[in-house]
Amino acid sequence: MILTTEDSLMDHLDDLLDPSRAAEALRRERNAFDDAAYPCERRIVIYGCGGLGRRILAGLRANGVEPVAFADRNPAAWSLPVDGVRVYSPGEALRRFAGDATFVIAVWNPAPSGGMANIAAMLAESGCRRVVPFTWLFWKHPETFLPFYLWDLPSRIYEHAGQVRAAFGLFEGTRSREEFIRQVRLRLTGDANCLGAPMRGAQYFPQRLFRPRGDEYFVDCGAYDGDTLLSFAEWTGGRFRGAMAWEADPANFAALERRIRDRRELRGRVGAVRAAVGAMRSKVRFAASGSAGAAISANGTIEVDCLPLDEALAAEAPTYIKMDIEGAELDALNGAARVIQSRQPLLAICAYHTQDHLWRVPLRMRELMPQSRLLLRPHCVDGFDLVCYAVPPGRPMDASEEDVEA
Repeated sequence: MILTTEDSLMDHLDDLLDPSRAAEALRRERNAFDDAAYPCERRIVIYGCGGLGRRILAGLRANGVEPVAFADRNPAAWSLPVDGVRVYSPGEALRRFAGDATFVIAVWNPAPSGGMANIAAMLAESGCRRVVPFTWLFWKHPETFLPFYLWDLPSRIYEHAGQVRAAFGLFEGTRSREEFIRQVRLRLTGDANCLGAPMRGAQYFPQRLFRPRGDEYFVDCGAYDGDTLLSFAEWTGGRFRGAMAWEADPANFAALERRIRDRRELRGRVGAVRAAVGAMRSKVRFAASGSAGAAISANGTIEVDCLPLDEALAAEAPTYIKMDIEGAELDALNGAARVIQSRQPLLAICAYHTQDHLWRVPLRMRELMPQSRLLLRPHCVDGFDLVCYAVPPGRPMDASEEDVEA
């Protein structure tokens, strides 16, 4: 999809959100899986035996369906069954089941290339008659599977059409607006073929959109093991005033502290806080997994401190705040409202952890920084790692690069 004028982009979004299409979206979410899988709706091969594949296995069993097999590219997975289900190589699974089973793609990972569209094409080219993305299965059984990150029922988007249009109007430049429309279409169709290529280069530090200042103070919310801190140090050429890293998961925090201690460019210049960030000081339940997906959750197994950035940064002057906190971004923005409004830092906020973050995150960012330029960039395939940037006035940037490949 390449649309070059502002009017044509708005027309395209209006067409997607036309109320007459709501019934079409409702039919799609109810029937997409069965239509594509017929007559093999209950004879399923799950392509991918990782965390998502196991989630699908449990959900299918809860709905009275026993998958016939897993397929997975990892040879280490072929030796043992997963929860009683045999795992085959893709080639062997295709040989056995391509003609009389439905292959459900259960691979959704942060990656700069490949993704569901490539897997679907490979399976189809190999003779598989029925290939469906996991999203269509999730729509068939929403009470079991949804919501799941950006995935929810497409029909719910029409309940917020006004906000979707308002958020679209905030973005400057053809590229950001095209990306917004692609992301709306992805949520409506579940078809990853509608997306373009992710942005090249380091996530959160796109070299051709904005440049570092000489006095950068970076606030990394959801710091994981410190990987983004290393990218920050490289982006600034090691010339920065300081940084503060927030990570609530105990295992991740231990890895973060080791990285800060062991890396010369970080040692003595980065503070680490073992806590979540949110709207107010509190204790919250937390699902600690030792992975990038660790998150605040009502079903979490541990309790952690949660602090607002307005309180924690009262004595600091941050120039750049990044948030990748698994769905807690809006709460954290609310808890940072005072420091954002007073300091006007560059913001990089993930907008893919829930369906409505695509529009609610930029709307809130514009409220806090009304003079900023809002840019939308995908950094991975399949809707993963979608980031909304707010670039304040005066921030060094290559304004001409908004509409070119970076």
